Amino acid sequence: MRLCSDQPRKSGETGGAAWTALAAAAVLGCGAAYWVPGWRAAGGWPVPLDDVYIHFGFARSAALGHPLSWIPGNGYSSGGTSLTWPLLLAPAWLLGARGASLAVVAAALSCILIFDLCRSLRSLAAAAGAPVLGWLAPAWVLAVPLLDWSWFSGMETALLGAMLGRAALAAQRAAHATPWARATRQWAAGAWCALAVATRPEVAALVAPLAVVVAHGAGAAPAVPALLRAGGPTAALLVAQALANRAFTGEWAAAGAVRKLWTENPYLAPLEVALEVARNLAVLRAQAFEAALGGRPWSWAMPLLVLAALLSRRTRALSLALAIGALGALLLVSLNATARFQNLRYTAPSLILLLAAASLGAAALWRRGAVGKAAAAMLCAAALLAPARWFVVQTRHFARASANIAGQQVEVARRLAHAEPAYHRVLVGDAGAIPYLSGLSAIDGLGLGGYHGMPFARASVHGVAAVVELLERLPAGERPDVMALYPSWWPGLADVFGRPVDRVRITDNVICAADEKVVYLADWTALETEPERRAGAVDALDIADLVSERAHDYWPPVPHGGWVVGAERRLAGAPRFDGGRVVPEGRAESFRVESGVESGPATLVVRTDVDVDVELEVAVVPGDAPASAPETPGQRLVVPGRDDVAEWREVSVPLARVRGGDRVEVRARRGAWRSFQMWLVR
Repeated sequence: MRLCSDQPRKSGETGGAAWTALAAAAVLGCGAAYWVPGWRAAGGWPVPLDDVYIHFGFARSAALGHPLSWIPGNGYSSGGTSLTWPLLLAPAWLLGARGASLAVVAAALSCILIFDLCRSLRSLAAAAGAPVLGWLAPAWVLAVPLLDWSWFSGMETALLGAMLGRAALAAQRAAHATPWARATRQWAAGAWCALAVATRPEVAALVAPLAVVVAHGAGAAPAVPALLRAGGPTAALLVAQALANRAFTGEWAAAGAVRKLWTENPYLAPLEVALEVARNLAVLRAQAFEAALGGRPWSWAMPLLVLAALLSRRTRALSLALAIGALGALLLVSLNATARFQNLRYTAPSLILLLAAASLGAAALWRRGAVGKAAAAMLCAAALLAPARWFVVQTRHFARASANIAGQQVEVARRLAHAEPAYHRVLVGDAGAIPYLSGLSAIDGLGLGGYHGMPFARASVHGVAAVVELLERLPAGERPDVMALYPSWWPGLADVFGRPVDRVRITDNVICAADEKVVYLADWTALETEPERRAGAVDALDIADLVSERAHDYWPPVPHGGWVVGAERRLAGAPRFDGGRVVPEGRAESFRVESGVESGPATLVVRTDVDVDVELEVAVVPGDAPASAPETPGQRLVVPGRDDVAEWREVSVPLARVRGGDRVEVRARRGAWRSFQMWLVR
């Protein structure tokens, strides 16, 4: 099985100035078709996604000497979906392209990068023995309006396309390199693969197949060194990322994965996760790989071209790697709970790889005489022209989305920047334009921005009250003094701790999470100003505070239980907010006692606000008990309900013996139990 011929002759892959002019005109013309109506709708340079400004925030931090930080001073963040795109933008910010003007630089860079992808596809066509089809390279890159939307959005898609094109071309060249140049070419392929993964993590699915292509092309040479050169840089990158995430956030995974993946939702059973993933796959297949490619029967042209590439010995290996990468990236994206939104932008990696594989199929057919040329012409016409039916729809959507971002996120940023008196720090929910354009420090309640290693991303998955518990951990001076939130996203936070002072509503919303963004003046007086202390306490667990739960190896009754809830009740005559969890009837919660607690009797004190009768069973499982040991019967008690739940109440349970390392279990035998804090008191 061969990949492609050796490096194409210079004359085979160049058309001189004519090809360059054609490709440049195609890229600029297509970009203008999106930017001009977008400019008119937005009243300035169009940005159709607020996430673009998140990249700009990371770029600003990098320029100021705080790489991998969303906002200088907030510390390390693993929430940036692209490591490379902000770094590419950082020099422009440093040189003066600040504020909204950085979007113009992003657009210019995108055009250069898209052109670079066109050149890579053209070189691959020449290597496949059909240099004349290199003239179609711009058409392959720009054929799908759904992908064009992302190309020109200001996101990292254009950089990803350039990296993928370079990686595929480098793999082709490494597979046919001369022995004395082989190792260098293999390292080059590995470096481009690593850069692609650093640009979008989903394309990690492409690296192993490409590494196999590189190793297979080496023939009788040892395969392991070739695999290590081609795949090693990506493996090193992923390991380094995981170690950095663990060291600075306590999580192996990036914040985006923690926040967005269905597998990270603690309340879903495995079957429910599988159903959600299957639903994502069905929607993405129908909308991004059928409708967006022209609809049936025209959408079959692209897969048929890929099949042609797979059937040709000359293109089989590389096209197979691209097809596997496209499928693998799609499967990874289907785990993302937001994959069906934001104009299906998460399908961009798979679409890029699919188009590249299809272009190889066209070259494979073209070499098959007159019949092959006719088949290639018909399939290329269907693949490249059928998606055009969505061109006007996508340009209009681009303009509407840009107007939404300008009218809501950018407008909120403008108002906050000019507020009197000036605000100090704003609480947002995964918003980029608001902190970037306002110049305010910010905390991202969804956790993608990161804040001194605190687990906001995982807390936001567990529930709003868990986010509030983390805000309670902050010194009073660090808490946000203003909030810019969607009220429906933050029940129990915006309405409890905020007073509305401004609202920005948009019409014809196609991209924002809600029509109205509300600005609240924050009031955190219901939170503790310092950790609550209790006389005689030898251990304390603050439930729904993920930091405290992690320190105590707390086990909530998930899935289908352990839901995080929040409540404000009176404590010592003053309102006090607390987060807790619901333990359904028949389920249990448990925690491990801190290792320093000496053996002896103690009293378990639990804070609750139950208003109905609940029967509990409290048991202590010795820390040195084998896993197979039978359960020890616990102490049972009935907590009577109350009509008046204005005050926090406490339940005390005497324990005959408990020590560090033991696990204390509280089971709801009858009724649903609500627990908020626990203390072991002596």
